[in-house]
Amino acid sequence: MRQFIHSFNSELKRICSDRTYFTLLLILPTLSLLFFVCYFSGSGIRELPVAVADNSRSNLSNKLVEMIDTTSSAKVDYTANSSTEALSLIREGKAYAAVVIPRSFEADIISGTPTNIALYNSGTNISTNGFLAKDIQSVVATFSAGIELQRGATLADVMPVRFDKHILFNPYLNYAYYLAPCFMPMMIMIFTLLATVYAVAERKGNSYATLIGRVAPTTIVMWFFASIMLLLLFRVLDVPLCGNRWIVTLTTLLFITVYQSIALFFVGVTKSLHLSLSLGGGYSVLAFTMSGLTFPTMAMFPLLKAASYLFPFTYYMDIMVDQALRGSSTINTIESIGYLSLFLLLPLLIRKRLC
Repeated sequence: MRQFIHSFNSELKRICSDRTYFTLLLILPTLSLLFFVCYFSGSGIRELPVAVADNSRSNLSNKLVEMIDTTSSAKVDYTANSSTEALSLIREGKAYAAVVIPRSFEADIISGTPTNIALYNSGTNISTNGFLAKDIQSVVATFSAGIELQRGATLADVMPVRFDKHILFNPYLNYAYYLAPCFMPMMIMIFTLLATVYAVAERKGNSYATLIGRVAPTTIVMWFFASIMLLLLFRVLDVPLCGNRWIVTLTTLLFITVYQSIALFFVGVTKSLHLSLSLGGGYSVLAFTMSGLTFPTMAMFPLLKAASYLFPFTYYMDIMVDQALRGSSTINTIESIGYLSLFLLLPLLIRKRLC
C-alpha cells in the first residue's frame, strides 16, 4: 500500500510538471468534448442549398419550388436560367442538388400529359444526397397527388397502396443521435490509451503496486471525463437514453479500464514509448472503421468481420446503441459486456514484462 501511495503521488507531481503529459491528459480531452458539443448542438441535415432551373416560370412551377423550399432539408438558394447553369453550381460546390423543371411543365399538367422533374445531385455525400432526394421526391409525389385530387380523383385512386413508415430509434434523423455517441467515446478512448502508455512506458517498476499507482491518476481523470461525456450526451445534446442508465455508465467506466489494459499490453510487448504510442494510435483509429458504424459489420468481408471483434470499441458501441437508442433488455447486453471484459486479461499475459 505504501508503494502504491508513493507511486500515485509521484505520478500526480509528474502530471503537473510535464507539459506534454498535462496536455494529453487534461487539456486535449476537455477541448475535444467542447468541440463535439458545439459541433453536434442543433445538428441534423437542415436547409442544404439547392439550385432550381425553372424553365416553365408558371404558377404551378412556382408552387412546386415553394414546396421544395419549405422542406426541412432543402433551401432554394439559387435560381438558374438553365440546367447547365444549375449543374455548374453543383460542380462549384455551391449547391448540393439541382432541380430542373421543363418548359412545358404547366401545359403538360393541364393537358393531362405526363411530365418529368429532373433532380441532379453529386453523390459525393451519401447522407446529404439521400435526405435531399427523399424530401424532394416526397414533395413531387404530394404535388402530383394534389393535382389528381383537383381533377376529381379519389385518394384511393391516387394512392392505391400506402407506405406506412415508422422510424423507431432516431425519428428526427438527428446526426447527434448517431454520431455523437460514437465520436465522443472514441476521443476519450484515444486519450486514455495514449496517456496510459505515456505514464508507464520506459519507466521500470519494481512491483505491481507501483505500476497500478502510476496508472491510477489516468484512470480517475478519464473516468471523470467519461462521466462528463455521458452528461453532455444525454442532457446537453439530448441523445435519447431508452435503456438502463446504470449499464451505460458502468460499461463506459469498464471501457476506459479496458483501453488502459490494452495500453499496458502494448508497453509490455514493445518496451518502447514511441512504438507503443504508434501502435496505440493506429489501433484506436482502426477501431472506428471496424466497429460497423461506417460500414455494416454483417456486410464486411468475412476476414474483416472477424477482425472487427478484436476491438473493444465494437462491443462498446453495440452496448451504447442497444441501451441508449434501442432500449434493449439487459439480457441482450450481457454478451457484449462479457466480451468487453475479456480485454482486461491482456496485461496478465505479459505481466512479467511490466515489472
